[in-house]
Amino acid sequence: MMATSSRTPEEFLNAITDNPGEASLLLDALTNSYSEFFRNPLTFAILEQFVFPKLSNDQNISSSHEIRIWSAGCAAGQEPYSLALLAHHFKNGHQLAQPFRIFATDSSSRQLEVAQRGVFEFKALENTRLLFVNNYFAKSGNTYKIDDEIKKQVDFSVYDLLDEKSSAPPASIFGDFDIIMCSNVLLYYKPEIQKMILTKFSRSLKKNGFLVTGETEISIVKAFREFKLYTTHAAIFIKS
Repeated sequence: MMATSSRTPEEFLNAITDNPGEASLLLDALTNSYSEFFRNPLTFAILEQFVFPKLSNDQNISSSHEIRIWSAGCAAGQEPYSLALLAHHFKNGHQLAQPFRIFATDSSSRQLEVAQRGVFEFKALENTRLLFVNNYFAKSGNTYKIDDEIKKQVDFSVYDLLDEKSSAPPASIFGDFDIIMCSNVLLYYKPEIQKMILTKFSRSLKKNGFLVTGETEISIVKAFREFKLYTTHAAIFIKS
């Protein structure tokens, strides 16, 4: 209200009704967009050691079939870039023909603008392997810019998880994901909204596809019977 010089709630309502930009600023102020690279190292280790090999060895995946990943609620890009780094390293190390394709979405266009720039403070990289930092980031002063080779593996787009008219971001065309990663998002919503989002994820995942969430959200997903816990060591589920 102070920023818009509004004296009453009614004046502020008029201000954000007349100016969509102000409404967007309000939404961003109410949204927790904190993230970091490889935020849960154990989860990413299990993806690399077990999930990626399972997907690449799947008999239904030919050499021309892409492995599709959706990072939902991607904030400033730390999560999808972590996935891209891991997938790139895995693909090269195993000489795979299958390409990885990563779709990253967020409801905040401002966060996505930051993500597309790909410039981060070192604090965001504290869990990142030195190999990745040295090979795929260019240091400039106190910031690190991610390499274009990694950036081009991620397709960023605005998408609202609360959109009831679609089950997947339009950029992905048809969904059909092998992995959906949505960490520390569900816990901010009421149970009925959590169920709606999980239903969306179930529809968008392939049979035996993987859902990855935050550790604090395990009980939320367990209560939704379309997923079963893949491992007791991380919040990784498989579509049942």
